[in-house]
Amino acid sequence: MEWIVNLWTIILLTFSNHFAGTNETQSNSSLAFSVTPSSSASTNPLDYFDEEKFISIKLGEEIKLSCTNRTWSTIVFDTWELKNTDKTCRIANSNSDPAVNTCNDGRTIINTNEGRSQLHIPPFKYTYEGIYTCETAFQRGSHKILFNVSAIVQPEISGRINYSTTDNHYVAVCEASNGRPNASISWSSDENVTDKITYNWNRTFTVESRLIIPYNTSMGNVTCIVSHPYWNESQTYTIPYIRGTDQRPKKPIYWIVILACLFCVLLIIFVASFVCIKKHLADLRNCCKSTIPVATAPAKTQQDVEEVEPYASYVERVNSIYNSSAELCNV
Repeated sequence: MEWIVNLWTIILLTFSNHFAGTNETQSNSSLAFSVTPSSSASTNPLDYFDEEKFISIKLGEEIKLSCTNRTWSTIVFDTWELKNTDKTCRIANSNSDPAVNTCNDGRTIINTNEGRSQLHIPPFKYTYEGIYTCETAFQRGSHKILFNVSAIVQPEISGRINYSTTDNHYVAVCEASNGRPNASISWSSDENVTDKITYNWNRTFTVESRLIIPYNTSMGNVTCIVSHPYWNESQTYTIPYIRGTDQRPKKPIYWIVILACLFCVLLIIFVASFVCIKKHLADLRNCCKSTIPVATAPAKTQQDVEEVEPYASYVERVNSIYNSSAELCNV
């Protein structure tokens, strides 16, 4: 009986291994089928981009872009479509057709010593920004990449410490001006910090970060940290604290006293000047009177005397006759 049991055990193990091998073969075949690209997909490889890259180039810097590492021994053609806000142009090289370059602005396709194709961009400027689409076809396929190319400009860092007369506190200002893209400014403390971003006429950005420091805080040099893609590491900028340049303003009562004293001084000067001028005017008037000559009556001429004498003689005679008549009447 034991040998019968062993025989059935061997038979069952044989059948189970057979079915397990069959299932594994079917699963492997289905897996291989799922990763095999269809014929329609292989014949239409340009419905998507194989890669998308974001490139930031410093102004004035030359750069070379590559669409593939293949050499011209296997490349059929290499073409670039360059598009910005106001212009679209095309640069292409081919094994069978003449070269094409409708850009005519210094950008061109060059070949390296190893026989690879590259797009050469001369000293970079703002007009070179845009979307660069490259397509390379080779013997057994093609490759397509989209480059988003933009300019990068180093910002200028400056800082200062001001005193706010309205709120009675200090304000540390850290500024990263004329950068592209806009910089990021941070402080040792994130409290009481406000940022302002301004877009400039020359396509750059200015970032101003303000840190409020209470007046009763012991003042010293203040440090801000500026981050920007132009640098590999963040830049630390120290804002010097100069004593005496941010004097705390006088209280309003002090200003009232100062203005009152100033008014009194001006009033005294005005009264003294008025009295002095009045006195000088009186002295000047008296001086002018003493220098004016006194008018004298004109001397009688001989003609006037001669004209008056007959009249005087006549009056004298009349008086003598009157007197004689009065004496007779009295007798």
